[in-house]
Amino acid sequence: MWETGSEKEEVPLPVQRVGIAFNLKSQSSEGEPDDLYEEYDCIDTVNSIAGELEEYGFNIQYFEQDSNFTSKLQTEKPDFVLNIAEGKGPLRSREAQVPCILESLGIPYSGSDGVSLSLTLDKFLTHKVLSASGVSVPAFRQFSCEEDLQHCRLLFENNPAYIVKPRWEGSSKGIFPDSVVSGPEEMEARIRRIWERYKEPALVEEFLPGDEITVGIMGNGHPRVLGMMRICPVVPSEQFLYSLDHKREWEQLIRYEGPEVIPPSLQEVLSAEACQTFKALELRDLSRIDFRIDREGQPRVIDVNPLPGLSPRYSDIVIMYRLNGGSYPDIIRGLLRESFTRNRLAWSWN
Repeated sequence: MWETGSEKEEVPLPVQRVGIAFNLKSQSSEGEPDDLYEEYDCIDTVNSIAGELEEYGFNIQYFEQDSNFTSKLQTEKPDFVLNIAEGKGPLRSREAQVPCILESLGIPYSGSDGVSLSLTLDKFLTHKVLSASGVSVPAFRQFSCEEDLQHCRLLFENNPAYIVKPRWEGSSKGIFPDSVVSGPEEMEARIRRIWERYKEPALVEEFLPGDEITVGIMGNGHPRVLGMMRICPVVPSEQFLYSLDHKREWEQLIRYEGPEVIPPSLQEVLSAEACQTFKALELRDLSRIDFRIDREGQPRVIDVNPLPGLSPRYSDIVIMYRLNGGSYPDIIRGLLRESFTRNRLAWSWN
């Protein structure tokens, strides 16, 4: 920052050292859920991001979130960190861990801050905030103790089917092909599975029978739509659910379709709702908003991912961006441009 008399003028800071903060996927131990580390990245994803950053001449630094994470940051002193870390442990605030550490050290980083990341990981609170902000979401109810189970039968007076999922997980953890239930006994069994497997409350949502569509958003003060895609099963199903199994075997089980299959009038509504969601949750830089279409043909937000995967091969937002005419280098470049501008860092690339 330059100072001239009583006036101060901000000057963008140069960037030479760019770090990548991440968690590496590993095998679950015996007795642990096999999807325990589902949200974490493989080293190929980290290397792909590093390869794109190196094209701009940056000195790339790797920061895995381990016991040496904070001390390594203090020693290597990155000018900026591209954050894809999901955080450690089972608690709903885990995605805030790395942003809070970076903020405490004064290191600028990409993506949303710890408040927004914690909020959006908690699907119950996300639905409450979005509903209060005028964004359409499914009917929902939390189940956290035995006493809550008395409401299972009452719910079916309003809707014929529900989906049961963990309250705070990502990457479809805890969402299985049988997570859609059509009766109170099934619902209670799935709720108990969430309690026992993940040791957290269960969220029960109205099952929306229409298409699943994901929308990519980039920006800050004036977010813009990167594109959208429809997610369909290869084998048609009346109660299709984009489950953990589907995501693991996406090449065999899933068909991704570009915006040309989505009616223009629906695209307009999806774009407006996605941008309103982005603003209501105070997200930053890049996010993916997931929708399902209800029985009346209206989209409702079912999930928000402010830390979308960036694998060049299998991440939804990357596949979506390609279907909308973009490329992997473009999406990494766009993320950097938004982050650098927001953090007042020098941007000198053509």
